[in-house]
Amino acid sequence: MAGCGMGDEGVYKRERQLTRGRQGMRFAINYSAEAEKLWRAGRIKVDLFKCPDWPRLVREVGAIHRLYVHTSLCAGRGIDSGYDLERLGRWLETSETLAVNTHFFVFKSDFPPASVIEPEAVIKRALRDVAFLGERFGSENVLIENVPYWERGYEGELVAAVVEPAVISQVVARSGCGFLLDIAHAIRACEGTGRADVKAYLNALPVHALRELHVTGLLPEPDEDGVRHDHFALTEEDWAMTEWALQQIRAGGWRKPEIMAFEYGGVGEKFAWRSEAAVIAEQAPRLYEMAQSV
Repeated sequence: MAGCGMGDEGVYKRERQLTRGRQGMRFAINYSAEAEKLWRAGRIKVDLFKCPDWPRLVREVGAIHRLYVHTSLCAGRGIDSGYDLERLGRWLETSETLAVNTHFFVFKSDFPPASVIEPEAVIKRALRDVAFLGERFGSENVLIENVPYWERGYEGELVAAVVEPAVISQVVARSGCGFLLDIAHAIRACEGTGRADVKAYLNALPVHALRELHVTGLLPEPDEDGVRHDHFALTEEDWAMTEWALQQIRAGGWRKPEIMAFEYGGVGEKFAWRSEAAVIAEQAPRLYEMAQSV
């Protein structure tokens, strides 16, 4: 799909409106050099490349393929005053970025020492940030993403309430924002809080407001801290959970999201050692067909 037209905003916007009415979920994959090579060779089909909010990378990838931007913004810790919201607004206009995503993070250090942190206080912190973004972009164009949890994660700073389904649901209900479900994050939240029933946990999340779905693999074995890290190739267990999630969407129990993203591979040091072309070539086509089946 060479030349998607990001330099010609009028033409691009008209084409963009046509693609939004398509049936089925669009399939996205983390942009990586390996994924680009496979796409160019015709070995994988990709509706969208998912890019971090790095301006140069967005420009370069946007010159060759449709993309959307996944931001580093967080709801609950305050929106960084140095974040370029003007540029983010332009990406909403000139790419397939349909909404502004945020990650639900609240730290213990965000409260006075020795405080008893009530769920309502956590909810209010997230609502403040979603409202700030909502005033600029519309609350319906803001998504909150569930995050992983483990007791010693983030130096033990993460407040466990951020992974409580009732807390996340209250943020969505009271703000009018949408929900970005990361299945691997949900599994890690269950393992980190001692929940045994992952499916019950997923169903308790605000899946009625689902706008985007993230899929990736978890390492089968935990590390020395007891954590099973994500952003790896899918195992049979991961495939089964992904298919179960899609069944919930097909049955109407969950809202059908606009995008299903395969969060494997990427750019930079964090992903350089886990962007194997063989994994992408094997797993992306299967996920593409699964997204189209919904």
